[in-house]
Amino acid sequence: MKSLPRFPWFALPALLALSWWPPAATAQDSAVVLQYHHVDTATPPSTSISPANFRVHMEYLRDNGFAVLPLPEILAALRAGTPLPDKAAALTFDDGYVSVYDAAFPVLREFGWPFTIFVNSALVGSNSRLYASWEQLRDMGEAGATLANHTVSHPYMLERLAGEDDEAWLARMRGEILDAEAHIARETGQSHRLLAYPYGEYDPAVQALVRELGFIGIGQQSGPLNATSDFTALPRFPFSGIYASMNSFPTKVASRAFNLREARPPSPVTDAASPAAEIAFLPGDYDLARLNCFNNDQPISVTRTQEELTYRVETHVANTARRFRYNCTAPGPEGGFFWYSIPWVNPAIAE
Repeated sequence: MKSLPRFPWFALPALLALSWWPPAATAQDSAVVLQYHHVDTATPPSTSISPANFRVHMEYLRDNGFAVLPLPEILAALRAGTPLPDKAAALTFDDGYVSVYDAAFPVLREFGWPFTIFVNSALVGSNSRLYASWEQLRDMGEAGATLANHTVSHPYMLERLAGEDDEAWLARMRGEILDAEAHIARETGQSHRLLAYPYGEYDPAVQALVRELGFIGIGQQSGPLNATSDFTALPRFPFSGIYASMNSFPTKVASRAFNLREARPPSPVTDAASPAAEIAFLPGDYDLARLNCFNNDQPISVTRTQEELTYRVETHVANTARRFRYNCTAPGPEGGFFWYSIPWVNPAIAE
């Protein structure tokens, strides 16, 4: 196994100026990013994993040879073309809940593993029964945690306020990002320019803003990542509620990232219940003849187009949720799977 050189966390802004589009990547350059929220049994099931099941996840990673690394190191290595170790993984927690400090942190400290917490700066310490305090975040940071940006107030980033035009909306989003980054830096001394989108929602205008500000944008659509992934909308595997099951956990964390040339349409925003998409692949060590896609666990149509290594994905499923996704997989040479998720969001549907 090749070891990963240690990149200084605070040297990342220079790396972030690089373009995210490389000529190609190999399967060995993949990594998985795991996403958690609450680690508790008394919080909403859809965003929670029990402390006991969280330990089971961590023990699986340990017992199966995963290299758990800081998220900034993985991203810097992919951008620099530095080889990653086999089974590279990063652990992330959204929203800065106190259960991360109380339940997850002791396990991760026991294992000696780094992790990332995406913080909503205005909510830190606002409710001691729900959110961690700055003191607790600093405690985790001093133990090796990356403290990163989840905006100031956790807004729906695609929604406009009454009477707000596009210019005013983007100015407000700029403030949500930069004010949070400055607050986190003041309180913790950390500034990584990593932004996890609230609710995993973004569009091309938000992505352009993130790129302009020198940030990496991170979503909530499932899948591994590699050097051809879009660094304004990186995937993660959510592990909460029904998605925390050990029935699927081993397959997900062992998956590899496809080499992607282009996804169409470029925006996840849709007003359709059954939108179509196209995926243009680069060559890789996967069997596209066996490419399968699913919507709400139902197989959907995958058709090869006239364009080389390009496939059209269509569904008969009428999606009524604000957010949904198409998950596409193809087998690799050693029994594992390559994975790519097409995210969709319909901002007209309220939550």
